[in-house]
Amino acid sequence: MQRLEEEVRRIADAHSGACTVAVTDLLTGGHFGIGEDALMPTASLIKVPVLAALYQAVDAGEIRLDQRVTYGEHHRSLGSGVLSLMAPGAEMTVRDAAMLMIVISDNSATNMCIDLAGIEQTNARMRSLGLRKTTLYRRLGDRSAGLDARKMSVSTAGEMATLHQLIAEGKAASAESCADMLRIMRRLQGRAELSRLLPWTEMNMLPEPREHWVAEKGGSFIHGVRTGGAIFRTPHGFVAMAAFCEGGSGQGTAHNAEGNVTLGRLGKAVWDALCVE
Repeated sequence: MQRLEEEVRRIADAHSGACTVAVTDLLTGGHFGIGEDALMPTASLIKVPVLAALYQAVDAGEIRLDQRVTYGEHHRSLGSGVLSLMAPGAEMTVRDAAMLMIVISDNSATNMCIDLAGIEQTNARMRSLGLRKTTLYRRLGDRSAGLDARKMSVSTAGEMATLHQLIAEGKAASAESCADMLRIMRRLQGRAELSRLLPWTEMNMLPEPREHWVAEKGGSFIHGVRTGGAIFRTPHGFVAMAAFCEGGSGQGTAHNAEGNVTLGRLGKAVWDALCVE
């Protein structure tokens, strides 16, 4: 862990903007952080807290995963996803909306999930997990935030690593709900963050997808905001981590912006050090 921390710090320090990281070895309990308590904008990484709050609501009997919901005009949010390109009226299950929110980071599906989970309830449920700083302020596409990512949602690397750890350990909701969250997060498409340099396929990681897998979510916004949270699992390691970048030379949302490259290097360093024999 000491050598890994040195390598992670070297990568983080090379980033021309702010970069915060938290890494927890779930087998040994080893942990280190770099600026892990600093409040950072989450971009689409906030969708993991929304997912956890949604499944807590399912556990509480407030909603059902097979409950039918309808995509409406009031859910529409431009950006990532496909629902914003479709006419209102599409029906799907709650789980389908959650799948769209995570797998293709659909912003409109996220608003459907936020409406189901509730903004205040989501924040309260994060507090119940010990995440005091993780906060969702408004639905996606709310113009009152302008282009300030910090007015949309915030968290810290430490809290996001903790949330991923709780999901991995079956403690963010019921064990059954956490297992389903992992199934959804393992199917993420268009990997541009922490696992971008890992040997993945549509079935997840190589060489054996059943034994080598990553469950993750990332996010991006203007002003160099790049975020990622992940759970890495192999026969030789089990790790939860989160990383945030802000500022620097990576403007826009290009796949190869500086923040994306930095997150990829951070994820690869952790994977190689703790998850590969």
